[in-house]
Amino acid sequence: MDSGVGIGIDTGGTYTDAVIYDFAERKILGASKALTTRQDLSVGILEALDKLPPELLKSARIMALSTTLATNACIEGKGGRARLVFLGGDRKVINESGGKYGLPPAEDMYIQESYTKFSGAIEQEPDWELFNNAVASQFNHLDGAGIVEIYAIKNNAVLEKKAKELFQRIHKIPVVCGHELFSDLNCLQRASGALLNAGLFPVIQEFLLAIKKSMTERDIKAAVVIVRSDGTLMSEEFAALRPVETLLCGPAASIAGGTWLSKAVNCVVIDMGGTTTDMALVKNSVPVKAAEGISVGKWRTFVQGFSIKTFGLGGDSAVHYDETKVFLEDYRVLPLCVAGAMYPSVITGLQNLVDSQTPHDKYLHEHYLLIRDIKDGERYTDREKRFCDALQQGPRILRDAAEAAGTDIYNLQVSRLVKEGVVQICGLTPTDIMHIRGDFSAYSVEAARLGAEYTAFNLGISVEELCDRVYDEVRRKIYLNVVKILLEHQDKYYMKNGVDREAEWLILQSYESAKRGHRDMPVSTAFTTDYTLVGIGAPIRIFLADVAKLLGTQAIVPEHYEVANALGAVVGNIYVSYPVTIHPNYGPGGIENYTVFGFTGNQVFTKPEDAELFAAEEAKAGARAEALKRGAHGEITVTCDFDRKDVQAKSGSVYMGTTVTGYATGSVQGI
Repeated sequence: MDSGVGIGIDTGGTYTDAVIYDFAERKILGASKALTTRQDLSVGILEALDKLPPELLKSARIMALSTTLATNACIEGKGGRARLVFLGGDRKVINESGGKYGLPPAEDMYIQESYTKFSGAIEQEPDWELFNNAVASQFNHLDGAGIVEIYAIKNNAVLEKKAKELFQRIHKIPVVCGHELFSDLNCLQRASGALLNAGLFPVIQEFLLAIKKSMTERDIKAAVVIVRSDGTLMSEEFAALRPVETLLCGPAASIAGGTWLSKAVNCVVIDMGGTTTDMALVKNSVPVKAAEGISVGKWRTFVQGFSIKTFGLGGDSAVHYDETKVFLEDYRVLPLCVAGAMYPSVITGLQNLVDSQTPHDKYLHEHYLLIRDIKDGERYTDREKRFCDALQQGPRILRDAAEAAGTDIYNLQVSRLVKEGVVQICGLTPTDIMHIRGDFSAYSVEAARLGAEYTAFNLGISVEELCDRVYDEVRRKIYLNVVKILLEHQDKYYMKNGVDREAEWLILQSYESAKRGHRDMPVSTAFTTDYTLVGIGAPIRIFLADVAKLLGTQAIVPEHYEVANALGAVVGNIYVSYPVTIHPNYGPGGIENYTVFGFTGNQVFTKPEDAELFAAEEAKAGARAEALKRGAHGEITVTCDFDRKDVQAKSGSVYMGTTVTGYATGSVQGI
């Protein structure tokens, strides 16, 4: 990308950001922000684009996209309805171990015997008539499906391919096989990625349709690419089929943009958005990559990407409370200040609630807002449709919403509507506290204050003390996760097992001690670091300096920090790796031959040099093909390297195999 200008767009759960970037001058020519409009994403995208110079928009040669929509769906447990076909799956193993990867219980997926051996050999064909009948009856009213066969990687995925062909004859929903996404052997982790991919189909489809609509309305004819979870780019067609590749595309773009803006060599990049906060370690100016595939929320996948810690903390995190303390939920709600600015009835409802002086253990100040109509949706109940119909004229406060659903506040069951993005909860958030304190004032301060007054009333404290507690909770969560990501990088035990609850408790004790300057304690539990904290994302400027001080380091909030994610999208490129393995086959006298599990198929060789030559060609061919799929055009540079694995035994060194990895680098169309 050495000439012309490009557009970078990032659609997050709260804001949509846009930049115009000059590739030759390597500088931002314009930047903008707008609220993300969940009812119609194109409205927020158009608002952001319209704040940029119109003559530059039409001359752009590329539009690079990133989004946290997939990330947020995982963290909040949302997304489309999806189901998994698991050929050869073991129900006992799935129920005992599948949850570690995010998989549901075995009874929630379709499992059928595949009659394959560990070698990949197929003893007999599955019962395809049984398969067809099950697919016809068990996969209705879904948004997507995934298909995995236990040993597909060993037999060129013959059964997965046939199952997909049969599935598509019966249903017209998107379906992707595990082998199309990953080439790793662990069937549970492949299954996790395939099922997650299926659930993300509607999330990414909605985003891409909104982008296309916006481009058409503003006569923008640029090539469209999307950031992958490793910061590289892929075509929109590729992303539509493999939305799981966008799992951390928003965070990856943020990390790339933050690294580019700050020029920090060793740092922790912290991107705090409206829904989630993403953290990544940068060492010697390069973001650290995940060793065994990325994890988000409950999901463990083989998706390659930066090692990013994503957790539920943002300007729109729900502020809740019990009898004595304030805490922040992992999910977002629409801030009361935003809802109040859009719907005056919210302010009226809050004022009436405050005037009533009615304490309650339910969050009576929260409202329900309709995001999309479901009156023609077959999969929703009459009660759910009746509830949504009552919200047509605007949001309703909890009591009124329950009454509209024909129930009371104790029996209101609308979690499915919230999970699927049909209804949005409006509640108290850190963004509301920012309005009360004057740190941010774009929306209704009155609605924010009324919500805070009712919350403080229930806790028996002042609004000022409530504000202090909410800000402290934000700083506490940032501090905890900065220390966790540093420990998991530094210590092999934590790198492998993660930071457990006991260690978390110690870190939180350190936070409280650091606030007191580690004084008046028998023993200090201080955590310090030389790594700079780099802050990006709109809310981070309020909290980062305090957290850095507690950790004995410095904070950098660079220029254009609030649109670093959109910048990170447009400065990316296409970079692909494709692994091919050489497996030695031992007999009584030692190694008899070598099997290469290649891109076009598997082959057996008697000479190791022949196996290596074939493996190298297969790895490079696989990398080139993958680069083309992702949208690479023009000259594609292809290389490969060898990683031989030997282990020590009593008799000496034993050869265990070689991984040959092909690498392909190319530019996107138009640049």
